[in-house]
This record gives sequence, structure tokens and C-alpha cells, in this order.
Amino acid sequence: MKIGIIGAGHAGVEAARVAAAAGAEVTLFSNESVLPYFRPRLVALAFGQTAPDSLGIKPAGWYSDNHIDLILDAEVSALDAATRTVTVHGAKRTFDGLILTTGSKPVQPPFVSTLRGSRVLPLWDMAHALMIRDKLVKAGHCAVVGGGILGIEAALRAREIGMSVTLIERVGRLMPSQFGARASDVLRKQLEDKGVEVRLARSVTQAETTESHVDIHLDDGSVLSAAFCLVSIGTRPYAGLASAGGIALRRGVMVDPTLKTSAPNLYAAGDVIEFEGVSRSSVREATAQGKLAGENVVAALQGKEGTRFEPLLLPLTFKAGDFELCALGAPGGEGLEEQVLDVPVESAFRALIRHQGALVGVQMVGTRAGLDDFARQVVRMNKPAP
Repeated sequence: MKIGIIGAGHAGVEAARVAAAAGAEVTLFSNESVLPYFRPRLVALAFGQTAPDSLGIKPAGWYSDNHIDLILDAEVSALDAATRTVTVHGAKRTFDGLILTTGSKPVQPPFVSTLRGSRVLPLWDMAHALMIRDKLVKAGHCAVVGGGILGIEAALRAREIGMSVTLIERVGRLMPSQFGARASDVLRKQLEDKGVEVRLARSVTQAETTESHVDIHLDDGSVLSAAFCLVSIGTRPYAGLASAGGIALRRGVMVDPTLKTSAPNLYAAGDVIEFEGVSRSSVREATAQGKLAGENVVAALQGKEGTRFEPLLLPLTFKAGDFELCALGAPGGEGLEEQVLDVPVESAFRALIRHQGALVGVQMVGTRAGLDDFARQVVRMNKPAP
């Protein structure tokens, strides 16, 4: 049986491993020119704190050793879902089964489309990271648009190498999808203590680039001049190929509980899918989904039933030196109660989010004391009844 996998991120590599181990003839298509890599480490690469060859998910020889035909620089330009035929560099290849793991792509605000040059960049792939690294000026200024976890890590790493940093967030608090107002305020103060200028409730209206810098115009009339501007305001599933190929989707590719798409013997995993209304995966979730998609496409080709995917409820954790944050579940809001806890260290914050007394969320800044126990309680509350 021949299985093609489109996309060589964590989900794609794991799907390839499982399918090949089951005896399938596996082809893994990557649209990049480098070996599949660990995407969360791109920030360290961008700021010169690690080397490109340290990012690999697997070493070069692993793919051939595991009977996986990894094809780099292989942009799939067309997909016929009904026949499982893909077009790469003008050549058509047909498979018995396909797995779509094309991931997501960064959202770019309107002001980016008017720019020329590369001083305003997302940080989403190896090419972006290397371009940012090449523009680093240790005594210069880095602007970061977006107050999510990627923007915060970028700001901290820029400070570590001696850059001045301004972090710009459109809404009134940092990490609004994970933190309520009080946790976000503590987070802001900790960043400011590390020398990061934080501007909340501010939007970029225009940016102008030159050979040496970029001028960033904000909606309050102020202008920032920076060596470069990193834009991190979110992602969306990279589902254009699936849509053109006749696969059903909403925000992402729609899958059933076995990760099967609307097309026969065609499965999907990772950021490209929409599962139970969610279209964003952590590395651990994408890897688990890739494993299951690999197992289930083989099972389908053997006439067997697939296994259902059980969503993972995992805390978001981040630590850089003495800077630490953790979040899980609901960030708060109408109908929810925020229970602030004592903290073991000064200037830290811990809170539990409850709904009618039940624990539905955890927020921590500057500590992770009690996180594991609280996380288990949140998972139990969210586990469906048998």
C-alpha cells in the first residue's frame, strides 16, 4: 500500500513513522529545503541563540533507515481528493491513502501587504528565522507586534542579546486567550522589569521600510523606528490545497473522530484540521494526531475500523530564566469566578477559574506551584462521561 503525506511538521513525521512501521510504502512531501524541524525552537534560532542543525526532528539518516521517502522542496500544487492524486513540480502521483498535515500559516495584518523588503516579518519557518538573524543589531531596536506567547518569547530573547524592545498588542492585555486581566497585568509588569516596553490597546496603522530600518506608525500618532519588526498576531489553518481538492472544511479541514476527512482514505492531522471546533494544536497534540492518522489510514486500507482521537488538555507552559508562565482552560469571563491564591514568591500570581464551583481554568505567572494537581482537576472536569 502506498501512502502519501503532505506536510513534514511534527504531525507529518509521526504519521510517516507509524505508517512505514506498519509496512506501507511512504512518501513524505515537504515544501521546505531543510530537514523537518522543531518549530518552537525557531525563536532561539532567529535571535542567534542556537544553530539551524539543532532544530531537526530527526537526523538525516533516520528517514531512509525507517523506509520513508522524504522529498524536500516538494510543494504540492494540486490535490484530487477523490482519486488521492497529488501534483508536484508538474508530475502527478496517485496513492492508496493520503494524510494531510499542511499545518497553519501566520496571519498578516493589512499594513504588511503594502511593504517592500523584509524588515517586517512573521516568525513561522526557517527562512523567516534566518532573515531575522541576519538583521540583528545588538544595540538596535526590535518591535514585536502581538502579545501572545511567541511575541513574548521573541521580546525576551531580543532583550537577552542587548536589543531594546517594544511589544505592541491590539487588545488591552497580554495573552488574552489564556489570561484574565489580573494575570496579564502581572505578566506586563514582569516584562517591563526586564526592560521590555509594552504598549497595550495600540494598533499599527502603517509601516515604512528603508535599507536600514522600519518606521512603525501607531493609531495614537506615535512612530517607532526599529531594526526590524516581528509580527505575531495569530495563525490560520493552511487549508487552501484541501479546499481546492474538494475536501470539506470550515475554518480548518473537517475530520471525524478517527481524523478521516470527507474524502475516502484521506486523513488529516495537526494545525490544518478543525476538531470539535478547535483548529490549533500544540506539538504534543500534533504528534499524537499524526500517530493516530498514520494508524488509521493503514487500518482503513486493510478494511479495519479506525481508533477515535481523544483530545489532549495540556497546560501552556513557558520558562526563560526566572520568567515563567502557565495557563490551562478558561481564561475567565462572564459567569466564571476568579479565585486568587497565595503565591510562594514575590511578584508572582496564581488564580483558579471556576464555573459553579468546578475548576475549569488555571493561570500562573512567575510560578508553577500546584500546577500539576490543578491541571489534573481541570482534565477530570473536561473528560466526557463514559
